Amino acid sequence: MTISRASAMTLLGAVQRGLSPMELIYVPHEKWPLPRSTLGTRRPLQISILDSSFNPPTLAHLALANAPRPPIGDDAGGHFDAKIYLLSVRNADKSLKPTDASYLQRLEMMLLLAQDSVADAGEHQVAIGIIDEPTFVGKASKLLAFLEQRLGVAPVPLRPQLTFLLGLDTLERVLAPRYYGSSPIDPEAETKMFASLHKFFSAEHDNARVVCARRAATSSTEAQTLKLAERFLADQRIVLIDIGEAEQTYSSTAARDAIGRRDDDAWKNLVSPRVREYIVQERLFAVD
Repeated sequence: MTISRASAMTLLGAVQRGLSPMELIYVPHEKWPLPRSTLGTRRPLQISILDSSFNPPTLAHLALANAPRPPIGDDAGGHFDAKIYLLSVRNADKSLKPTDASYLQRLEMMLLLAQDSVADAGEHQVAIGIIDEPTFVGKASKLLAFLEQRLGVAPVPLRPQLTFLLGLDTLERVLAPRYYGSSPIDPEAETKMFASLHKFFSAEHDNARVVCARRAATSSTEAQTLKLAERFLADQRIVLIDIGEAEQTYSSTAARDAIGRRDDDAWKNLVSPRVREYIVQERLFAVD
């Protein structure tokens, strides 16, 4: 499993310049997202999307990526047919800082995370992608269009079912009215948010789902997020899961902060050995 830096930079540039809405930097095989054998396919492909800044990816990302598909309604759950780790080159809240990992470095760490995922889960259906879209509503539409074009005339009976894997902090951005209004003081922002999310979650439209990892302790902001999510939790369009007592306390911010203060014992326990070696090798986040 490797990424060509030259190829990755070319594709990254195309997305950043608006020449392409989305690109796959790495795919495990040419049929992806179809399984290697498509015999007996009679249902929508179940595709998980781990969408994050990966700055750096932690063991919490790995636990979330490896979480099984939860049982929902008549769906008994199980494995996802395909997975994609997705990096947006346009974030609604964040811009690159001098001490941050570059997009190329994040893509390379995403591939290391995919290698860890394969080792832990015994499967190899993980692709690495980049997209030029800051909102999850927009990502769902672009992903579906991209996947349908990629599948082409393949014998897939229904459009893919997308499940976004998120942390509670990211769910807060999905359910923040400020991202949906025409201005920060738009009085109709919450109404517009629910209209957009209806399209995002509705079976007649994007038919997306969200699987969100619980945290060890919930802040007041996160409690407000869960309050806004009540109708979607009731409909099982948003499902909360546990990823592990230790993992639910991990974050990329904590890893970066520990690296910055040279607390090796702290940060090295938050990431996988492959990612740990890469951070040291690339001298990321002020590592000497």
